[in-house]
Amino acid sequence: MSSAPVLPAKAPAPVPVSNGPNALQKFVQDKDWKFYAAVASVSLLAGAGIYYLTRPSSTPEEPKTSKSKSKKKKNKKKSAANKDAAVAEDSAEASSSSDKAKDSAKESNEDVETMSAETIATLSEKTRIEHANTLKTRGNHQYSAKKWEEAIRLYSQAIAFNPDPVYYSNRAACYSIIGKFDKVIEDSTLALTMNPIYVKALGRRAHAYENTGKHQEAMHDFTALCILDGFKNESFASSMERNLKKVSDDRAKDILANREERLPSKSFMAAYLDSFRKTDVPETKPADEETGDAQFMLAEYYLGQRQYKTAMDCYNKAIELNTTHMAKALNMRGTFTFLMGDSKRALVDFDKAVELDPKYVQTYIKRGSVYMEQADAARTFQEFDTALSIDPTDPNIYYHRGQVYFITQDHENASKDYVKSIELEPTFVFSHIQYGVSQYKLGNIEHAMDTFKKALKEFPDSGEVNNYYGELLLDQQQFDKAYERFDLAIKLKPSNPLPYINKALLMFQWKQDPVGAERLCLQSLDADPECDVAIATLGQLCLQQGKIEKALEYFDKSIDMARTETELTSAIGFREAAYSQLIFAKNYPEQAKVLQR
Repeated sequence: MSSAPVLPAKAPAPVPVSNGPNALQKFVQDKDWKFYAAVASVSLLAGAGIYYLTRPSSTPEEPKTSKSKSKKKKNKKKSAANKDAAVAEDSAEASSSSDKAKDSAKESNEDVETMSAETIATLSEKTRIEHANTLKTRGNHQYSAKKWEEAIRLYSQAIAFNPDPVYYSNRAACYSIIGKFDKVIEDSTLALTMNPIYVKALGRRAHAYENTGKHQEAMHDFTALCILDGFKNESFASSMERNLKKVSDDRAKDILANREERLPSKSFMAAYLDSFRKTDVPETKPADEETGDAQFMLAEYYLGQRQYKTAMDCYNKAIELNTTHMAKALNMRGTFTFLMGDSKRALVDFDKAVELDPKYVQTYIKRGSVYMEQADAARTFQEFDTALSIDPTDPNIYYHRGQVYFITQDHENASKDYVKSIELEPTFVFSHIQYGVSQYKLGNIEHAMDTFKKALKEFPDSGEVNNYYGELLLDQQQFDKAYERFDLAIKLKPSNPLPYINKALLMFQWKQDPVGAERLCLQSLDADPECDVAIATLGQLCLQQGKIEKALEYFDKSIDMARTETELTSAIGFREAAYSQLIFAKNYPEQAKVLQR
């Protein structure tokens, strides 16, 4: 339920088995919150076509011109998307046919198009409806002839006789074609005021919002279309996703440009830094002197005490005071910078560190992490090759290269590197864990389980082994045994938030107890108040319980805690998706009940 230290996008070391928050997310997608199935694939489906009802070329509703039984049967076969329009048209014609005796007014068929508001006001309701329907029919003919302005004039006159949502929607279609999207929004909104579930009008407004750069409003409308349509039309979802991505990307860039950098949570930092196995950390606090070397030793001490912000400040000061350990100080400053999400600036420090000490293997490993985050696999492996040429007996190299192989789903080579890391340093528990997980990914289930059983004997006091063994058991739906392992992991290492979260997911999946799961996630925050995985999981648990406003609070926290643009965009996406559902629930309280089933 965490990711690799080589690419720290979430809580690192080791790489997840298969569960973690994704298990909850998948459950949510498959159950109540179908909306998130669209959110999860936002980058894959972005750019797909808009639903045909929202395209400028979509035609306005045609009036019925015959009262024959065959025509009535044809109307019954109209799609659900057009049903609301059909109802409006049927009522107009029914009124017209029942009022065969026209008012003895001053108008004729020719001057009905120019009749004044005063004259219209003298007509009976039935006659006004009849003339409105006639004008709409003429407008439809002009639309078919691509005479958009004339169609607009006729629909406008029809509205003067009888303000009907169909007429507003038809006029909106014309405005859409000639690019007057503000008018489209205005007319579609009027139509929706009269008929809130008028799908065609809602689609036209969504399209107009998108064309005017109002992507959040477009996203809300496309979300409503998805729900009203029962999530059957993928083009609605793709349009929603496209606007959601635009909203998320824009907001992420704005946030990153205006906020201060900060370190991730303590558990995140510990997992990443511990994977490099430092053995020369001072056990007693050195003297706090104004020299570069004294500040470097203080930084090393605070690093061992897990006081990461203080350690970072001391490394910075050591560099300013020109410590004789400059290469290592730059290595660590680059590490902190990288963990805060600034890969480019971290690379500057790593490059300088390599220049000063080309034999310091750790820098090559970390520089490889930067290249991996930049999706440059060739340079990543080149860094590992260089490191091995310097010291082929360093277990760090094999472990972290194994993580790269794991991330790229090359589990065969990942397993080989984990085995080599174990051979060189058998006491490093994460190599054993990752080897077991990689074997599990390869489908060697029995061997993977045996690996973990052996690790449990070799590291009986390891909360990490119990936690990840529990994940394997959970993946196999051995719920009772998984529950025991998560409990033991918490007992052995109560400061690790991950087993609380895994146990919460187990409570949710196995016992269908979202309240209990939420309580466990809150306990994980007692262990690590800045655990981003716990915050994100709490947000989704609140969604499952229908507590959307509370979910929004957690998603806002996730946004605040995200470090990289990728993490931030994802967090914003979930926040905006949840907010869209809140908007839908307020606008469509009856239809929103389907989300609770």
